[in-house]
Amino acid sequence: MAALTAELASLRAENARLLRLLKLTRREAAPPGPAQAGFFEAPPGAVHAGSPPEVKIAFFGALFAARTDLYAVRWENARTGQKGWLPAVRGGWRKGVPHAERDYLPLTAGVLSAHLSGQMHLGLYPLLDGDRCWWLAADFDGSAAMLDALNYIKAARALGVPAGLEVSRSGTGAHTWIFFTGPVPAETARRLGTGLLREAMALRGQMSLASYDRLFPSQDTLLAGGVGNLIAAPLHGKARRQGATVFLDPATMEPHEDQWAYLSTLGRMTPREVATAANRAGRVVVGAAVERIEVAGSTRTQPQLPPVIHARLGAGIRLEQSELTPAFLATLKHAASMKNPLFYERQRLRLSTLGSASVSAQLRGDSRRRADPAPRQGGQGRLARGTGRKPTGHH
Repeated sequence: MAALTAELASLRAENARLLRLLKLTRREAAPPGPAQAGFFEAPPGAVHAGSPPEVKIAFFGALFAARTDLYAVRWENARTGQKGWLPAVRGGWRKGVPHAERDYLPLTAGVLSAHLSGQMHLGLYPLLDGDRCWWLAADFDGSAAMLDALNYIKAARALGVPAGLEVSRSGTGAHTWIFFTGPVPAETARRLGTGLLREAMALRGQMSLASYDRLFPSQDTLLAGGVGNLIAAPLHGKARRQGATVFLDPATMEPHEDQWAYLSTLGRMTPREVATAANRAGRVVVGAAVERIEVAGSTRTQPQLPPVIHARLGAGIRLEQSELTPAFLATLKHAASMKNPLFYERQRLRLSTLGSASVSAQLRGDSRRRADPAPRQGGQGRLARGTGRKPTGHH
């Protein structure tokens, strides 16, 4: 009994240490309650590593529900090193064939089985007819991908949104997944995602505004004659054996021991809960509409700006990033940006938005960790008043 008591005390101390490390309250760290999340209580039910293959396949297809009339396959040329994704078409992919004339192969249990066993890597198209989706994924890449993803999950937890963290095939990138109990309008799901990204940027000011264009679904509406954007499915057999495309425990950054048990107990949001969370997350404000510093609401740690911020006026305004708090840097990025009218016009017309950023960023950073926001008349004055401090100019 004494040994058990000592072990319990040790585990409680370790939990407290992890809570401090992640800056989470006990309420934020607690698993979602049944009133907030939906679980797989109906068929196929909860699964685990020892479940029969057909049960795992049925569960995977239900959780990662996507278009079933087509899917994509990853290809790689070993000689040239080129790689990419192509829709699976009967007889093979041929350039120049119109979308309506292609004989796409359907997404079946056999395809899911081949993906899970590692025979092929599956790409999922999340945007369904009616502009709805069963889940929202965010893609993070670059050297700080995991750090960005962790801040996104922290923002999600603050809103009571259950999110899973996956390490991508490369082993360095990250995907975060939020699952729903039923189809949700893509516009609502994406609004939730952009709100969480804005909060994550207030936590980590170095995050790029390009993250707004790495949500899946990637559009609010399905393109005319199109299929939408795809994302690589997780739990790819071969990559999974190498510790990639698996879901991680944010506390340890190691894969969950039983991926199936973890996913079958990960909370799913009802459509009403998604809409409520999206409204709470708020809309992203850019350009002249930015009038104050938007601080992170998901942390009690609020760094303060120094009494003096040095600025150098030239073709633009140069600031030293080391003098800026994450929230202030994120605010500057949004103030020095604007919504790209071409993106929204093409989306309204249900045309492809490939290559069109939703937000056009005007702030640049360099290796010396300086920020160069393009000058915008009147904006600096409002932000200066919002900080309560005066920038010092150097010419």
